Amino acid sequence: MDQELQHGHLQACNLIYKLIHQDPPNKGIFFYYMFEINPLNNHNLTVKRVYDHSKNNDKGFIWRKIFVIDDFYKNPDQVRNYALSCELKCGKEYCGSLVGKRVVEDNQEMRDNLRPIFTTLCNQKEWNNLEYDEDEFQKKWDNMKFMVNHTTHDDIMDKFTDTVYCYTHHKDDIGYKWAALVYLNTDEECNGGTNFYRQWEDHAYGYDYNLKSDIMFTSEMKYNTMVLYEARQTHGAILDRKMYKQHPRLAQVFFM
Repeated sequence: MDQELQHGHLQACNLIYKLIHQDPPNKGIFFYYMFEINPLNNHNLTVKRVYDHSKNNDKGFIWRKIFVIDDFYKNPDQVRNYALSCELKCGKEYCGSLVGKRVVEDNQEMRDNLRPIFTTLCNQKEWNNLEYDEDEFQKKWDNMKFMVNHTTHDDIMDKFTDTVYCYTHHKDDIGYKWAALVYLNTDEECNGGTNFYRQWEDHAYGYDYNLKSDIMFTSEMKYNTMVLYEARQTHGAILDRKMYKQHPRLAQVFFM
């Protein structure tokens, strides 16, 4: 397994290097250059394995993959400023069960630039996703929006008024096979991150169950770090009632 991951890692780095050194389809467009990414290499790409259960395939507990890419964007400040300038939307049609609000903007240049990057990462045979479907994946990208989750201290307090713990663990919708986030908080704002859990789907764990014992990997929040993971892997943002009093938690998200 480790040798396969290493080989897939090398293949992905080589392919993405070629992609990002091609001439852009829309030369001179500001948004295209905003969403340029840095080359992948052994220093900024880490592949992790996590173990999780799914009731929707015949394998039960399976190994899944998480990719952590540091220094993802060449121009992260531009992406962050763009996110902060956009209108925040609320309501289930935009945010689902998100704690907070979400930026949702149509941006063709983002799709043009990032679709081939994620297509390459998600199609390496060495880390095959059992539930992956190429046609569904491309349809998702046809309609992909620039989305950024925006969570404040007030949002956290409103969401967890009647609970002891601020648990956010979940699996993404069954219609998605891969998901990703990019942390857009600057270094001085970073706090928490994202936990990935080993969970038996639909199992009645009980009120007193120690969820922390099921953490398999924690992606610490770091400015301009991208985390790509299989969408049916149990995961959740790390939140508590002391966080984000001065600034919001900002995470660009993708559902594929």
